[in-house]
Amino acid sequence: MSAREPILLSFIVPTYNEEKNLPRLLASIKYCCDKFGIPHEIIVVDDKSADATIMIAQAFNAKIILNDRRMGEYPSRNLGALVAKGEYLIFTGADVIIPCDTLYRVISSLKEDKRLAGMYVRTYPHDGSLVAKLEFVTWYTLTTLWYYISGEANASAAFFAIKRSAFLTTKGFEDVAYADSMLSRELSKKFKIRPCFKHVVYVSGRRIREMGLKEFNKLHTVMFLDIFFPFLRKSKYLVILKKYLKKHVHDRISSTVYA
Repeated sequence: MSAREPILLSFIVPTYNEEKNLPRLLASIKYCCDKFGIPHEIIVVDDKSADATIMIAQAFNAKIILNDRRMGEYPSRNLGALVAKGEYLIFTGADVIIPCDTLYRVISSLKEDKRLAGMYVRTYPHDGSLVAKLEFVTWYTLTTLWYYISGEANASAAFFAIKRSAFLTTKGFEDVAYADSMLSRELSKKFKIRPCFKHVVYVSGRRIREMGLKEFNKLHTVMFLDIFFPFLRKSKYLVILKKYLKKHVHDRISSTVYA
């Protein structure tokens, strides 16, 4: 990329000990962007990894931001967005694989529809159990139906493409559980944000394996309430619970997993 060539996409990836998963994500980004000639940058925000994560990011010419302390997933995403230069920010995760048709369709839609500020797609656990796969499909079917009923977007930071100018009108991701869903709902009140249910990114099923399906579902029961029962969102119960889950569950899991 020449110094004068505009950057269209900024991929923002928070990492912590991701040497096993990061190569697949970065390889998929490079392959897709090279295939379609998409000018881009990759920003890896590392949370003090103790493995080969940094060396892998360097091998893919990523821009690397090293946290001076353990910040956690969502603050790392905000930090990456602040230094990004792309017209569109793509928030993703280190254990994601992005198919070329998904990236092409999303970027084409954003460029063709000037009113469209953001898009998100389904996530599918490529190495998860059959039950986990069915659960993911059911969840994204429900949230897509909810979008058409309420107009509220509920994106996952596994893949969320948003205009940088729109993102900068917000305070970024809150440091609470389900901050990606909360931010996309906030944005959808002011901008056109929509799901792309036909397309998918592949994620690892490691979070379900780490927690077990029962504990995983307990965690996401709160997310269900937060999305489908809007009158509860500002209740003291949910506000406290989301902070508690972030500190005592989400951060504990993220010590080995960034979803």
